[in-house]
Amino acid sequence: MNNNNNNNNNNAHAVVRRSVPCYFCNEFLEERYLSEHVKHCGAVLEECPHKCGVYVPRRNMQIHDRSCLKKISKRNSEIKVDPNDSMWKEKVLSILTLLRGAIDDTERERKRLNETMINNFALLHRKQEILEMMRLNTIESLEETRKNNSTLEQRLNNLELGCDSMEQRTCMSFQKISEQLQLLQMGLNEEQNKQDKLFDDWIKDLSELKTFVAKESILVSGIWQEQLQRIHDLKLELEMRCKDSKDLIKKYEELQDKINSIGKETRELVRTTNEQRKDIKGLRFQAKENVIYLEELVKDSSLKVSTLENSDSSECKCCLRELGPFSTNGRLIWRIERYKEKINIAKEDDSPIYSPIFLNKDYGYTLRMELFLNGLGQWKDRHVIGCLKVENGKWDPLLDWPCILRATVILKDQDNPANDLRKIVKSVRRENSDTEKPDKESGLYMFIPHTTLARHSGYTKNDVIFLEIQVKDIKKSDSMPSLLT
Repeated sequence: MNNNNNNNNNNAHAVVRRSVPCYFCNEFLEERYLSEHVKHCGAVLEECPHKCGVYVPRRNMQIHDRSCLKKISKRNSEIKVDPNDSMWKEKVLSILTLLRGAIDDTERERKRLNETMINNFALLHRKQEILEMMRLNTIESLEETRKNNSTLEQRLNNLELGCDSMEQRTCMSFQKISEQLQLLQMGLNEEQNKQDKLFDDWIKDLSELKTFVAKESILVSGIWQEQLQRIHDLKLELEMRCKDSKDLIKKYEELQDKINSIGKETRELVRTTNEQRKDIKGLRFQAKENVIYLEELVKDSSLKVSTLENSDSSECKCCLRELGPFSTNGRLIWRIERYKEKINIAKEDDSPIYSPIFLNKDYGYTLRMELFLNGLGQWKDRHVIGCLKVENGKWDPLLDWPCILRATVILKDQDNPANDLRKIVKSVRRENSDTEKPDKESGLYMFIPHTTLARHSGYTKNDVIFLEIQVKDIKKSDSMPSLLT
């Protein structure tokens, strides 16, 4: 294979180097004849033999020789001319005119040849690029053809081996079938002989049976009459028992209905028990979260009390009762710890987690964030779903209802703040708020795909998630449809 590749590459290079242009006359010829062609090419530039400093194409050397200024000056220096001779002056002027014309023609010819050479070099460069592309394409085609041929050859070999093995198996199978047919033929012959002998025995037994039946028919007629009488008696007894069976069937159907109703009640009881067990798990999880939250509140309250006790004694200590464990500026940074444990619990019982309570402003609406880490419904196992809940507060009688709020929820990237993820969620409090289902189009829920959490490790760094919640009021509009959360 390597030898073939080398031969193909050499052939490809040979094709490219087969025709090359002459650098002087731009004539294409085989490369091996180029040096010989340059020796005789008429466009080769040669220095004037009279050393006038001009390089002239070889084919125009005789013309230049006739008009060479240095040769003419040598010739004139040898001829003694009378400077006052008017004829001599006219000849000199005519010669100078001819020389000037020849020089102009030579300059134009040089420019034309220069342009032609530039164009020829550009054309040569393009042709070389085309040839190089053709060479590369040819090499690629040869490689692909070689690969296809090797693959085809391997497949043909495999097919040939398969055909040989199949032919061998077929011959062996035909041989075994032939042997089995011979054995079967021998068995059939033996069986046929046995059947003939058995048939003769049956004929003999049948004749004996006919004789016996004729003798027994007389006895059977008497027995038949006796059996008919017994059948009649059994029929009467059966009719009496059928009446009792109908009563039993009716009682059985009533008992079956009772069993079905008990089974239905049992299944309903089992379903209710499972739901209660599921609710108990959620309540247990929520109670655990509330205990942790209360412990944090107790620590914060203890710190605040100790701070107030150490402050100026003139300050009223009754203000401790006014300290609230929540934010009142509409902004909350929620730290969710033990993320993996909580999402595993959510996968088992779909229980939500709740953020600390906060206010959108001083004496404003009491809010908290409800978060389903494993999603709900069609979003289950795919998204984190959250909504803003409006809780009962102390200042609700002084506020406008229904309340319309808009919250910006920011998922914080602990490694790179540029990757923070922003979500918008609206909140409206209504009486039948529990009937609303998550819907991306409604704007009441925010959705964070699980793939987004996995894309950047900073979202769940150290098994902790940070959600920043910023709440703003939305002015009520008559054209706005009722929103529900």
